[in-house]
Amino acid sequence: MSTNTQDNDCPFCAILSGEEPGTVIARDDEQGFVLIQSIHPESSVHWLAMPVEHVASTEALEAADGEQFLNLVEFAIDQANAQTANYPELTSGYTLKLHFGAHETVPHAKVHILNVE
Repeated sequence: MSTNTQDNDCPFCAILSGEEPGTVIARDDEQGFVLIQSIHPESSVHWLAMPVEHVASTEALEAADGEQFLNLVEFAIDQANAQTANYPELTSGYTLKLHFGAHETVPHAKVHILNVE
């Protein structure tokens, strides 16, 4: 798996480095994951759980380090559950969405969290 601390062409790396605006909801420095607000939300809650270190795609993360991939999914679930007090719309359920292959349009591994509307 090719990982870099940051990819200069990656908009998520630019957000995480402070070069571009973005809203960080939660961060786990021990695991190296972050939860950010989507800049193109598909629902009232649309977050992206991702590694802080650049990984080119969710598919690449899963193929190279299955345990880290599962840790990312667990981080996404844990954060969605932890945020229900601040985001009551999550209490009716939420969806985790992953893109593999051609549908991975932005080159950075991520798990989408969307509330059910």
